[in-house]
Order: sequence, then C-alpha cells, then structure tokens
Amino acid sequence: MRSVVFILLLATPALAVGKNAQPSDEQILTWLKELKPLPKVHYSFPLALKNFSDELLFEYARISHAISLSGEWGTSEQVDRAVKICKQVNADKPKIPASIAVNYSVWHRHFGKDLPPTDTGPTHRAELENLLKKMESMRDALTAANQKYETDIKLTAALFDSEHFHTRSDNAEWNKAMTEKYNAAYDIVQRIFPKVQIEWYARGAIHPGASPTGWSTASYFALDEKGESFGCPLYQVPEIGYTREIFRRTVQNAEKHGCNEVTPWIALASGYRRQTDKFHEFVLDWNYDLIYSWQLGVEMNHPWYGVPERSERFAPWNKAKIAIFYPAPFDSRVPHWGQHFVSYVRGAQMVKLLPEIPEPKTETVK
Repeated sequence: MRSVVFILLLATPALAVGKNAQPSDEQILTWLKELKPLPKVHYSFPLALKNFSDELLFEYARISHAISLSGEWGTSEQVDRAVKICKQVNADKPKIPASIAVNYSVWHRHFGKDLPPTDTGPTHRAELENLLKKMESMRDALTAANQKYETDIKLTAALFDSEHFHTRSDNAEWNKAMTEKYNAAYDIVQRIFPKVQIEWYARGAIHPGASPTGWSTASYFALDEKGESFGCPLYQVPEIGYTREIFRRTVQNAEKHGCNEVTPWIALASGYRRQTDKFHEFVLDWNYDLIYSWQLGVEMNHPWYGVPERSERFAPWNKAKIAIFYPAPFDSRVPHWGQHFVSYVRGAQMVKLLPEIPEPKTETVK
C-alpha cells in the first residue's frame, strides 16, 4: 500500500512569499533592532506619526538620527512626542544625537498662484507672515517640550520644498525677484533658529531631460540665493547609472557656483519608473529589487566609495554630508518602504545579506 505524503505550509499571510509580499510589522521591527545607526544624518519628508508606535519611532530615530515634522501642519503634541523619543535615543550617548527637522513648502500656500515673483502685495506678505508664525510656533513647542522632559533636543534642519517659480533666461528682473523671495524665507527661519541647516529641494540639480544632451538643470533657482548646499532628487534608484550620474553632474554644477555640498533626496521603494507611453512616471509602490537600495546605501555611506579617485566609477558621495528621504518613511502608500530601508541600512553597514521575507515552514505528515 502506498504512503500518502501531505506537505503542510505553516505560514501566516504576513509571511507569504512572492514579489509583492510584504514583511509583517513585527519582522520589520526585528530587522531594525539588529541595525547600527547610519553614519550620516538622514532627514525626511514629514513623518506621519500616527503610523508609528513608540517602539518603531525609537528605532527609526536611532538609526537615522532624526525625526522630521511638518512646519505647516505639525502640532505641539507631535513636537512633544518627537522630543520624548529623541531624549530616549540620546540617553545612550550616540556619536550623532537624534534631532528634529522641519519641512515647509514656502511660496505654495498663500502667494497668488498666477502672480509673478516680482509681486510683493498682500499674498506675498501673507506667505512670509505665515512662515514666521509657524516657525515661532515650532520654536515655542520645542522649548516647552524640552522643559517638560528636561532635555535639549535641537531643531537642526529646515527642509524647504519650493517649486512654484521657474527662472527665465531672458528676464533678469524676474530671476532677481525669485532670489529675493527665497532669501526672505531663508532669513525668517534663520532668525528663529540661528544654527539651523537650511536645505532647498533640487537647488542646482541636474537631471535627465528632453534636451539634446539628455540632461537638464532644474529651473527653480537662479543660484545666487542664500544656501549652503545644492540638492538633487535620486528618484530612480534601480537605474543605478542615472542615480550616479545625477549626483555626479549636480556636484559639478555646485562646484561651478562655489558650493561644496550636495544633498540627495532619496526615493526608496518608489520613484520614476519607465513607461511605454512616456519616459517615466512617479509611482509610490515600486518594489524594485532590494539590491539597488542596498547598493545605494553602501555607496552613499561607506567612505571607500566617495573618494575623488573613484568618482567616475561611482560618484563623489563624500559631497553628501546628509540625505533626505522622500516619500516619507513608512508612508502607507509605499508598502515596501520598510524592507527597502532595512536593505539600504544593511548596505551602509556592509551587511551582505538582503532582508528577504522568510520562507514558510513546512511539516511532512504521512
């Protein structure tokens, strides 16, 4: 008589395997606890704190060194929670203390959408007044939270996303007005937070474009505005050649303008994906192979890759003193972000093992 063998797959839905399978929250947390902190501060688009348990927020802040909040929609309760978590992280005296960043889309909220940058009327004043009000509110909430928890957590970065204006090659007055508007916003933030690092999204970025060379310069800035760094979006992580060349060309542009620092904005598990009917489209759910997040992590963070003699082979990553994640970490619209983040950090730490979802256990029954 033949024996009949049954194979029982002992797996929960969270451990189902396949290209689009997602690790469980518990698995992500387990992976995070095994990681050391990144060697560079990684800020981000504002965190949706409601999606974070205290345990997850602690591990993320410990690894990235930062909690990024919205300067426009953030609340004192969010600042309070961020300070509390940062204090817990800093209790272990890390080499890089955890701190707070504020995101703000200046010239997008009150300034008239159809007005030229030369306009300095009521909506111009409303934009700057709102920025001042929000920065003062952030300062006061931070002061109150630090007093409550008897700590001194810093606000170390202001991340400006300003894509409203575009320079005109034939209009010097227009470009000068743009610069004045950016400088006015810069001065307000620096007056409230004198030691803050101010980052402009895509300032001086060189990116793929429909030009004879296939490359274009971002037109958001005249490049004579106040700022310590240039910035470039690395939103095509699996297109490793483009990723390196975008950064390389932006560094060259920065050096032409006397700037020695370029900040990458990194899209993990998302980005500009190639399409058949157009060059590409930004997609929020792009579960490309984990190796590309791993590779960017190692190149961005390991000193060996960033030295000048290897800038043509890789890119001059030593010019990236910090990095910024967009979309926001653990954004619910980017379901594979956590797994790609773990892959990125493992790359930074030369851990040569990708965070693959465990295979389901099997049991043989006769």
